[in-house]
Amino acid sequence: MLDFLIFCGLLVLPVMLLGRAWYQHGGRFVLTLTVPTLSLVLLLLAIPPQWRAVLLGLDYSQRLYTTIEANIGLVLVSAIYSAIKKKWDVAIASLAIAVAWFWVGAINSVV
Repeated sequence: MLDFLIFCGLLVLPVMLLGRAWYQHGGRFVLTLTVPTLSLVLLLLAIPPQWRAVLLGLDYSQRLYTTIEANIGLVLVSAIYSAIKKKWDVAIASLAIAVAWFWVGAINSVV
C-alpha cells in the first residue's frame, strides 16, 4: 500500500507540470509535449493490474521490459531536448516520469 501511495505521489508533479506546459506552450511545442504526455497516460492506464498485462505485457516478459525501457528512453530524450530549449516545466515533468518508469521496472523485476 505504501508503494502505491509513493507511486501516485510521484505522478502528481508531472500531471501538474504538463498541464501548465500545455496551457503555456501548447501550440508551439507540441511534439515535445506529446511524448511525456502519452508516456504518462500509458503509465496511469497501467495502474490497474488487469490493464497492466494488456498495455505493458505479462509479468517477466520481454514485452514488459521493452515497453518500460522504450518509455524511459523517450522521456529522457524529451527531458534533454526540453532542457536545451529551456522549457524547464517539461524537462522536470519528463524526468519525474522517467523516475516513475524506473520505479515500475524495479518493482516488476523484484516481484
